[in-house]
Amino acid sequence: MAEKKNVFDKAIDALTNRDEKAAAEEAKAAAVAAAVKVQEAEARANAAEAKALKAEKDKAIADAAEAAKAKGEQIKAMEAAKADAAMKAAAAAKEAAKPKIIAEHTVSAGETLSHISQKYYKQTARPYWEVIYEANKAVIGDNPGMIKVGIKLAIPELPAELKK
Repeated sequence: MAEKKNVFDKAIDALTNRDEKAAAEEAKAAAVAAAVKVQEAEARANAAEAKALKAEKDKAIADAAEAAKAKGEQIKAMEAAKADAAMKAAAAAKEAAKPKIIAEHTVSAGETLSHISQKYYKQTARPYWEVIYEANKAVIGDNPGMIKVGIKLAIPELPAELKK
């Protein structure tokens, strides 16, 4: 059977209900504050993780740049070595292309390149004396008909096309 509550019991129920509501509100506020703190902590953790990821990314970029720089220096060194080898090969080819010197001749009075060609090649035709002129152009000058007495001329080996 339902018991009738007196005024005092009703007042106690009202106060108890009010205290429970206040405690519930405090608990709810504490839960909200805790949730806010959790969210702030997660945000800080996310920011720290993002910062760590950015630092890792920056390091990877710096490492890649350094590797590219080293590769570029390696390529430059290889290109320089190739250029050096090419220059040496060109110098060797130029040296090999120089005709072999078979004699040295000192020009006497009255001699011409044809006379000298006759002495060494047994021929006086233009292609033969021109071989001597081309080998000594720096000493003779621009005019092959004006050789000076006393100059020394290098007598080169005949090129293959003039040998019989």
